[in-house]
Amino acid sequence: MILSLAWKNVWRNKKRSLVVIVAVTLGIISGVLLIGIMEGWTRQRVNDAIYNEVSHIQIHDQEYIKNEEIDLTVSNPDKIIRSIDSLQGLSGWVQRSKIVAMANTPWANAGVMIYGVDPEKEKQVTGIHKKIVQAGGRYIDAEHPGDILISDKTAEILKLKQYFVTDSILGELRVEKVPETVLTKLETLKNIRFRSPGDFREALRKEFSKKELDRFGLLITNKALDYRIRNKVQITISDQEGTPIQGIFRVCGIFKTTNTGFDQATVFVNAPELAKLYGGNTILIHEMAILLNSIDDVDDVKEKLSRISGDNSVSTWKELAPDAAMMNDFMIVYYFIFVGIILLALAFGIINTMLMAILERTKELGMLMAIGMNRRRIFKMIMMETIFLTFIGAAAGMLAGWAITEALGKTGIRFAGWGEGFEAIGFAARVYPVMTIEFLLFTTVMVIITAIISSIWPARKALKLNPVEALRTV
Repeated sequence: MILSLAWKNVWRNKKRSLVVIVAVTLGIISGVLLIGIMEGWTRQRVNDAIYNEVSHIQIHDQEYIKNEEIDLTVSNPDKIIRSIDSLQGLSGWVQRSKIVAMANTPWANAGVMIYGVDPEKEKQVTGIHKKIVQAGGRYIDAEHPGDILISDKTAEILKLKQYFVTDSILGELRVEKVPETVLTKLETLKNIRFRSPGDFREALRKEFSKKELDRFGLLITNKALDYRIRNKVQITISDQEGTPIQGIFRVCGIFKTTNTGFDQATVFVNAPELAKLYGGNTILIHEMAILLNSIDDVDDVKEKLSRISGDNSVSTWKELAPDAAMMNDFMIVYYFIFVGIILLALAFGIINTMLMAILERTKELGMLMAIGMNRRRIFKMIMMETIFLTFIGAAAGMLAGWAITEALGKTGIRFAGWGEGFEAIGFAARVYPVMTIEFLLFTTVMVIITAIISSIWPARKALKLNPVEALRTV
């Protein structure tokens, strides 16, 4: 009876109830979408950190992380390799030479970390080979020992990234339905080489209106972008005696990840070719990277390897990429903060609505008390009205939020205006929201708790009514 009465009371003032339901729905949609974006960003950052940058576990000389000198190599590597090969749940592993170097072209220079790798084994551990961005470019391979793979950011610094408008580019833009008025203005930039994105954007700003740039600027920039593949890059390193040594490599391809900091400092060459450069009889092993089938096995594997590592240090991805680890560990805190703020705002709206409802029904509540309805039932009735109001809005909000998040999870959300800033700190400019069952359950529990707490004040207000005085209310 109480449930039926509470349900009917919700719809006595349909407009007011619908306003509350819509407010709750919009609030929950906002919360679901916001947490979906945060969850997606966190997963992408962790995935990129593991599969592009640091793997699950790395082994180095104890002093190498502090001071990346050429002679600080992994000690007793054969014993460690036997232990790695015996691991359960092993996906792949590689050994790398890592040397601080200076990269030079005729136009610029940049400090880099040069990785000497086995290309085929590297493909088992990292996804860099899937990040090649230039048509005609490729990943390094053993058949072309003198090649070097650099990043989009390094290419920009070394002036190997250029913007060049040609007749073929204009033809491609026509296919994309760019208006002839825009293409006519672009003719003035034809066959002029721009060696930096800033110079090209400035030239476009001089030729086009803001409206034209907003609509076609990104498309024109992407079409005009060209890399100087096969250009020579001079690499300078110091050998184990500290003597500077120089070698020439040719750019075979350009890669781009979501972490500009990693990209800017990283180039890849074949390990034997790097060994020839520093004059070693054997390939120096500065780093061993291990990829597992499951991230849950990381701590157990670290413990096993630490027992036989000797003078080496064993580090997990959380120690090597602390920013990604912190976001991953603090997701539950983000849940409480974002959802808590939204539900707190909704709670005040619900309380205000229920207080107004009680004020309008003072005489009715007095009559119910006069005919024998005890205060406990009145309290329960008002509480159920509040829960019904909140839960209808929450259910609609979670369903709509889930549908929106699923749709955006396939297309992604591109933060074009902030993309460069996000990538500078290791986060993707395009995020794919993710919704988890845990979050839906968490939100449901929080909504119910909010509804119960929000109903206490209006219910107590009703219980304080004097039946005789309430019946006199006009």
